[in-house]
Parts: sequence; C-alpha cells; structure tokens
Amino acid sequence: MTVDMSQVAADLREQLRKAGFPAAEARNSAVLALAEEAGEFVGSYRRWSGQARRTGTFDEMRAELADVVITAWLAAAELGIDLDAALADKLAVINERGLRDPVPPS
Repeated sequence: MTVDMSQVAADLREQLRKAGFPAAEARNSAVLALAEEAGEFVGSYRRWSGQARRTGTFDEMRAELADVVITAWLAAAELGIDLDAALADKLAVINERGLRDPVPPS
C-alpha cells in the first residue's frame, strides 16, 4: 500500500482546524508534538529492548515510530516545507558524500 503523506498531512490539518485547533498556534503545536512523539518512540524502544523498568512490545514501538513520521509530515505542512522535495535533496547529498568518511588505514 502506498500512502501519500502530503495528502495525509493536509487532511490532518483540515481535521485539526475543524476540531477547533487554531491556525495561529499550529506551527508551534506541530513542532512540540513532533518532539513529544519522538520521546514516546524512544521510550517504547527502551521498553522493547529491555532498557526500562517495564517491558514493551515491538508493535507498540512500531506504532510510536509511525506517530513520529505522521507528526513530522504534519509539522512540515504547518511550516510550509515540501517534505518530498526536502527528502529528495537530502538523499542526493547523502548519496553524493556517502554515509561516512572512509576509515583511515591503521
């Protein structure tokens, strides 16, 4: 299944406005929500990997990562960032420079 994340973000923006979330606060709210979701993903990873007091499941971690991606697209939409273009630009840079500098001989 292919998902058009730009359309998902546009739909979510519309739903948020209809639910009474003010447009004037949307940018700030979206950025803060992204930070929150990233933290929730890290917490779920810690639980799943056995690094927390309680355990968690792979599915919980998977869902939290999906929340991060959805919220990132929504934040990009609120900030006027074409995330498809930004990703293409970034991937071009990564492909050009490589993932890391060559390891010097020892």
